[in-house]
Amino acid sequence: MRSYVNTVLVERQRFIVLLLISLYLIAMGFEVLALTAETVMDNVLEVYEDIEDYAAVVHTYSADSMDVSGSVFENQPPRVAFNLFFRKPDEHAIEEIGDSRQGIFRIELLSTLVHLTRLEMRLRSKMFLLGHECHVLEVVDPDKLGDKAVLWISPREWKVLQLTLFIKSIEFARTRFTYVPGNTGNPLPIETRSFFPISNQILINRVEGYRINIGLPSEVFEVRQAEEATK
Repeated sequence: MRSYVNTVLVERQRFIVLLLISLYLIAMGFEVLALTAETVMDNVLEVYEDIEDYAAVVHTYSADSMDVSGSVFENQPPRVAFNLFFRKPDEHAIEEIGDSRQGIFRIELLSTLVHLTRLEMRLRSKMFLLGHECHVLEVVDPDKLGDKAVLWISPREWKVLQLTLFIKSIEFARTRFTYVPGNTGNPLPIETRSFFPISNQILINRVEGYRINIGLPSEVFEVRQAEEATK
């Protein structure tokens, strides 16, 4: 009798385990079916939906590795400093601080995301980046053969962790984004690290002093864009 009861209990436990596994697989299946490239991008943009505009200060440093510690910023002055401005939906502009012979490189995340939504998107298999499992979103320009962007996106906070740009199928720049850890109310990146394979150069932009939703006037973007067009 005891043997029969034990057998029944074991079978019942096995049934419960199989049932839970089946329910989990069904739930995962629904998630895969529901998740598209467009929904992933919508989730990313939702993180920034309350940001109408911002101004920030950026300092650019050279580095020998994408993984250098913060001490690199203590041992050298920035190669260039500039003010960065953004306004919805996709306007951004810069204003150099002081004089420098170095060029300015920046990837303004929000305007880039809006631009990418106008192109063709497809969701690739999940991949790991620096220990984080990410959705990988590929965006292609149908009018420019070989031009594309690949985004690694955290499914936990829906933030872009890396953006790689290809021009004519050649990797132009690979940029990693760093954010303030935790829920601080500021979802914008505080640092970007960009690697340029062709020149084997690494630039690090540290972004400070964010001022969000300050009502930037149109003149800021009209003047800066006109100045950039003449350079």
